[in-house]
This record gives sequence, C-alpha cells and structure tokens, in this order.
Amino acid sequence: MAVKEDLRVKRTKKALADAFINLLSVKSFEDITINELCDTAGIRRATFYKHYTDKFDFLTLYVSSLRDRFDSTVWKSDSSAPTREYYVAYAKRMIKFIDENPAATDNVLKSHLFPSMLTIILERNYKDTLARLEASAKAGMKLPATPEVTASMIAGAVAAAIYTWLISGKKKDADELAREVGEVVANLIEGK
Repeated sequence: MAVKEDLRVKRTKKALADAFINLLSVKSFEDITINELCDTAGIRRATFYKHYTDKFDFLTLYVSSLRDRFDSTVWKSDSSAPTREYYVAYAKRMIKFIDENPAATDNVLKSHLFPSMLTIILERNYKDTLARLEASAKAGMKLPATPEVTASMIAGAVAAAIYTWLISGKKKDADELAREVGEVVANLIEGK
C-alpha cells in the first residue's frame, strides 16, 4: 500500500515546481539558485534540503512529478496496467506541456547544462515507462519486444521527435506533431 504524502509536503513541492517553471521562463537552469527557487516558492532553504540534495536532484524528482501530473490527465482507468491509449495520450500531453511553456523550453535549450538535463529527463522517462510497460505486459498487453527495449524505444523516439521539432523552430503545429508521435508510439507498442 502506497503511503500518502503529507498535505504540507505536497504544497511545498507544488510551490517549488511552480517557482521552477516561473524562473525557467526568465533564466537558464544553471542561473537558477536554490535560494532564488526557495524565495520564489515562499519556502525556507532548510525545507528544500529536507526533500532534495541539490537542484539536479530537484530536477529529477520534478520530472517524475510532471509525469505523475500528466498521468492524472491521461490515465482515466482504475487499472494498475496502462493501455496502449495511455502511452499515446502521455506522449501527446508531453508535447502540449512543452508547447504551453515556450519561454521555459527555450531557456532549457539554451542552457549549457542541456545535455545533462536531457539525460536526467530521458533516464526518468525510461524508468517510469518501463515500470508501466512491465505492469501492462503482466496484465496481458502483448509487446513487440521486452519491456526494456520497448521502453527505451518509446522514451528515445518521443524525446528525439520533440527535440527535432524544437530546434527546427516548431515548423509543425503542436497538435499535428502530437498526432504523428501518437501514431508512432502506437505502432511501437503494437509491433507494426
């Protein structure tokens, strides 16, 4: 049974997440200090360190919380095993989030730490996708390859498509990209 998180901890993490996106909209990741993040979130520095070791640890856990937030918008099932539609909807939601936060996205791309941040995001998405694919496979979903290979293909393919879209100046409409990425993810899961 999962332990419920204290309401104060939830509020603290939400305040930090909101502050992070606000700060990332005006400056690069490497220029954001923990003091500034805490001041913007309205929390004490000691509180930050109760939950995170540094800003990279915060980023890793932020990516997980973002995924959890996406889950709540795309996963309507009571089942513990996501369906094919979940994976497609998740990829689409990620594109929508990036499109809705252009200044933050631009600052991430301009950051000298972008390769490190991309690695953190890819690793976290791979781990989360793998856990969900293992549950789906256990519940009977037929995958074209092992959950490990399928998860790496999904995480890598979605990240590459989004990155290419961003560096090309978003020449394609976000909804069109989401539709195309959704089709590719569906084909990866179905083994087509």
